[in-house]
Amino acid sequence: MLREAFEYLTTPCPPLARRFGYLSEMVALGARYRRQRRAWAPHIAACHRFVDQAMEWAAPGGRALVAGSGLLIEIPLQRLATRFDEVVLVDMLHSRTVRRRVAALPNVRLVEMDVSGALAPLAKALDIRAPLPADFEPPVPEDGPFRFALSCNLLSQLPLLPLEAMDRQAPTTQAADRMAFARRMVRGHLCWLSSIAEHAALFTDIDVSWIHGGRVTEVEESTWGLALPAPDMSWLWDIAPAPEQDRRHDLRHSVGGWFDVRSVTSALPPC
Repeated sequence: MLREAFEYLTTPCPPLARRFGYLSEMVALGARYRRQRRAWAPHIAACHRFVDQAMEWAAPGGRALVAGSGLLIEIPLQRLATRFDEVVLVDMLHSRTVRRRVAALPNVRLVEMDVSGALAPLAKALDIRAPLPADFEPPVPEDGPFRFALSCNLLSQLPLLPLEAMDRQAPTTQAADRMAFARRMVRGHLCWLSSIAEHAALFTDIDVSWIHGGRVTEVEESTWGLALPAPDMSWLWDIAPAPEQDRRHDLRHSVGGWFDVRSVTSALPPC
């Protein structure tokens, strides 16, 4: 607990990220990883295999972007930095550990950014008790398109903390409005990825299973109703074996990876 408290108090954090709980989430994720390092090892190895194969779809050199870089647990950063001239790691905030690691790689750059473009409009709407924003757009990256872009376990997570903020500040928001907002975020993310790079890939959890005694007792989909095509790679992530999150139940994610985001967006309504 002392380590988590120190990280929370000393991590540089933009006000918007702190308001929506991204700092708390990052600190908690790091603590869970340290507790569950062995259980997470197959997932992390699968993530690295996916990224290794995905980056082969893009020619070496040029610039690469990683959205949702987080604590760099799931990213083979050294191999990305070797293959591309510059690697831009994008997230709401970056821990001191990440900053120290990146300092040793001269062609890796950190950017703090809300890749959804939704948080500032949502914060304003919640403050003045206005309807949920409907016209937000992801930001356009500086310096032109990238050769390669990767969304790192981000798609399903994008709406979670914004929806929690709605629960706190606008609890009477209709369920249909909440879902429409969430779908705009995830649909916009796919379109954004397709537009910012010559080639883009992503991996994300696609469903969540609760398991008791080796038997699945409940399954929840994680893609906000989007009918995604079959992934190019898939694997399981034992994210919270009992009693990590529940005293009796294990929590497991099914993860899917797509080497070409345009193959995903082509199966959905036009951007």
